[in-house]
Amino acid sequence: MEQIKEITQNELKQALDLAEAVFSEFVAKDFSEEGIKTFNDYLKTKYEEYASGLTSGDKKVWGYFKDGEIIGVLAVRNNSHIALMFVDKRHHRKGIAKKLFIHFLKEAEKDEPAEITVNSSPYAVPVYERLGFEKVSELQEKNGILFTHMLYDG
Repeated sequence: MEQIKEITQNELKQALDLAEAVFSEFVAKDFSEEGIKTFNDYLKTKYEEYASGLTSGDKKVWGYFKDGEIIGVLAVRNNSHIALMFVDKRHHRKGIAKKLFIHFLKEAEKDEPAEITVNSSPYAVPVYERLGFEKVSELQEKNGILFTHMLYDG
């Protein structure tokens, strides 16, 4: 059985572990040691922030579940910025990121965000372009993190 649902406090660690594993295998190769450390530190500090944000509602995390296992994760802040989107490598190119994104769009419509943004890793730029995002900056680097700022305006 497959479903998309909001991540609970009890599932948050599993969701962030998935993000870390996919980052390590596919994204980290483009990053310096500083960038890898920055991302891993981000995940560790964000665990508590997401845990409290899930309660307050300013952060939302959805999981794509298959047979009870989280195989995809999408995290947003302020209902308008994608902070994390990762899919388990065994399930790449099966439309899971698209399904997560469409689910988020339906949820975001309730608050009518003016635009949706993401700071995409070089690895994920083609994924976001297929979802309808456009680059609004060239490749940038901050604290070793390489990213392209992208925009989706429906």
